[in-house]
Amino acid sequence: MSIKILVAVDLSKFSEALVQYGHELAHRLNVQVDFIHVLPHASLFRGYEPWLPPEVSVEVREIAQKKISYWLRKAEEANPRPSEHQHRIIVEEGVPSDTVISQAKAGGYNLIVVGHQGHSALEYLFVGSTTTSIARHAHCSVLIFRPGLEAL
Repeated sequence: MSIKILVAVDLSKFSEALVQYGHELAHRLNVQVDFIHVLPHASLFRGYEPWLPPEVSVEVREIAQKKISYWLRKAEEANPRPSEHQHRIIVEEGVPSDTVISQAKAGGYNLIVVGHQGHSALEYLFVGSTTTSIARHAHCSVLIFRPGLEAL
């Protein structure tokens, strides 16, 4: 059985450290590590449709892909290893916790790595923490990453 890890990245200020940590896990454990970013569902932008061009979602997906790719390149340059890993970057649209969990289950991932906090305290108050939801409902183990404690 091959071990697969899915790292959920929300592009918050902690995400670069999270990507670097996920990349380091891939090298240390010699396992497959992929990264997922979930875009908010387009229905959240109701009322803005007349002003948003249809290609906006394509552009936002490309931005997320490029940002995560850039962080992966930086992680590789900071800690070059003889073995090279390919990392898949998945960009989906939907409810973050549900999308991460369903992607992890469908992809046969054994572990989900998620940051301890994300973009919005407001989202936490009204919707509930994405991290908490993933930890509570995932089919597999969940590692909650806290920057600054990587060596532990």
